Amino acid sequence: MKTLKIQFKSDEQRFSVNKFSLITAVFFAGIAGYAYFAFLPVFLYSKGFSDGEIIFTLMWMGVGMAVFSWFFGRISDRTGRRKLFFIVALFSQIIVFMLLNLNNSIIYHCILNFIRGSLLGMRMPASDALFADIVEKSNKKKEIRANLGTTEVSGTQLSLLSAVKSTGWAIGVIGSSFVITIFGIGSLVLFLIITTTISLIFAIPVQDIKKGEIIEKKRDIERTKEELIVQESVKGKSETKRKRAKVKSLLFISVFFRQFGLIAFLQIISLILTDAGLSIGLAGFVIALNPILQILAMVLSGRIIDNPKISEKIMVAVGFILSALTLFCYAGGSATGNIIFFIMGQICLGFAWGCIYTGAVKYIVNRAPLDRAFYMGIWITDLQVAKIISYLVFAFLWVIFSPTLVLPYAALIPLVGLVLVLWL
Repeated sequence: MKTLKIQFKSDEQRFSVNKFSLITAVFFAGIAGYAYFAFLPVFLYSKGFSDGEIIFTLMWMGVGMAVFSWFFGRISDRTGRRKLFFIVALFSQIIVFMLLNLNNSIIYHCILNFIRGSLLGMRMPASDALFADIVEKSNKKKEIRANLGTTEVSGTQLSLLSAVKSTGWAIGVIGSSFVITIFGIGSLVLFLIITTTISLIFAIPVQDIKKGEIIEKKRDIERTKEELIVQESVKGKSETKRKRAKVKSLLFISVFFRQFGLIAFLQIISLILTDAGLSIGLAGFVIALNPILQILAMVLSGRIIDNPKISEKIMVAVGFILSALTLFCYAGGSATGNIIFFIMGQICLGFAWGCIYTGAVKYIVNRAPLDRAFYMGIWITDLQVAKIISYLVFAFLWVIFSPTLVLPYAALIPLVGLVLVLWL
């Protein structure tokens, strides 16, 4: 008995160290990621790129993520080597950041953004799935509620990683805006390199969950399904259970419309804010409100969604409504130059993504425990395909109309996703 207690304590310590190392690495990766997202348009603008050229250049990051996210996710599921994907992606991103100042050609920066996107497609599904694996294994050790041979990962647990990401995003945009204000836009590159290097250092101690255990779990689930089929002796019931265990494509279709209507404006929000008369420092503060509020939104949505009366569908639907309100607020701020509209928009945006992300991720990781990285890869691919199309469509519209004129109509697009999600 004493030996078992010592072993249990050792396992708990190992899981704690594993989780701490992973979330810290994700935290610093988030700092670099959101600084890149928020101020790369300003960086490219300083090199003489027009608004249309900036959108076209940034589109290629979405192409890289769309092409490789599901692919790397599938390999990660089959090999179990999530840590390897995570570390290789971080190391390669550092190299990409080092190359940013070498050339001002639009083709050169398109290629760099494509590579950067493919590396995100390697890192993000692996890190999300690895966190779910660690939490699930820890839950199993504690004998928490099981379902068909797998331990459920709660919304509260998932919200931890989401809140860490959002905290990194907030610090990333505030920190980078502070550095840029003092040292100029060229300091963005050094900021990205330093924070990503710190992320890589913390990622090294992370340990993978053994693939053999995943394979054994798959066998257990298959045996459980066979036993249920024999016991019920009703083919229809067993087919219903199989369907319930799948991730419905309608989730990705509905989120596509939300992303399509919103993402192009989020990518150039720094330009929209500065065009409205805000300074870089004040624009950085407004942009940072989104991830800051996401921290609160992720924690609250994680706790709310664990309530049996609140389904993932309801949570995602609320996110769509808030996404539409975000664009209406941006339209008001862009038209009037009033910062209050932008602040209201960022409040809606923070809680919108908190609702959508928490609802969708809980839906995915618990319905597809053996294919988490693959479905997270599809999730990322879906978001990036929507981003690519959004960039192309709105870049064309901005040649004819200004973002101020397009924003009110774009606000209607997330409401299409709201209608679709009702059938989820």
